[in-house]
Order: sequence, then C-alpha cells, then structure tokens
Amino acid sequence: MRAIKKYVEAIDEELEGAKDYAEKYVEAKAKGDVSRANRYKEMASDELKHSSYIHEWAVNEIASLSKVYTPPVEMQKKWDEAHAKYVENVAWIRQMLAM
Repeated sequence: MRAIKKYVEAIDEELEGAKDYAEKYVEAKAKGDVSRANRYKEMASDELKHSSYIHEWAVNEIASLSKVYTPPVEMQKKWDEAHAKYVENVAWIRQMLAM
C-alpha cells in the first residue's frame, strides 16, 4: 500500500509542475511572448505526460493487487479521492493550455 501512496505523491508532484508551467504559459502568451509561451506549454505537456504514466502504473498495480487482495475501505477511499483529484487537475491544466 505504500507503493500506491508513493504513486499518488509522484502524480501530485508532476501535476504541480504542469500547473506551474501552464500558468507561466498563460502569462507569457498574455504578454505576447509567443516563443516563451510555446516552451512553457511544451514543458507543461511533458509534466502531464509524466503524471499520466505514473497514474497508469498506479491503476495497473491496484488492479493486480485487487486480484489477490481486497483493499481496505479506507485505502480504496483514498485512492478514489486521489483519482478524482487527478482527473480534475488534468482537465484544468488542459483548459489553461487551450487558451
């Protein structure tokens, strides 16, 4: 179960970086600095890609564990909350990058 917690922490870290770069993208674009804006957009997209990879690993590991072990209700609740937060944050960051 510690592995899942580490996955969640890593996902959060990647999303925080993506959000930071996305905000800088919007700021640079608003200032008319297209070159810098494009670079920040690329960096944010890379961080989103990293978070997606880690999320996929976590989902696969949970599925594997669930075949042989029924996760405690509290653990499942924490994962469900982390997953919902992940989906919400990714949507928000993608919305910023679409500006």
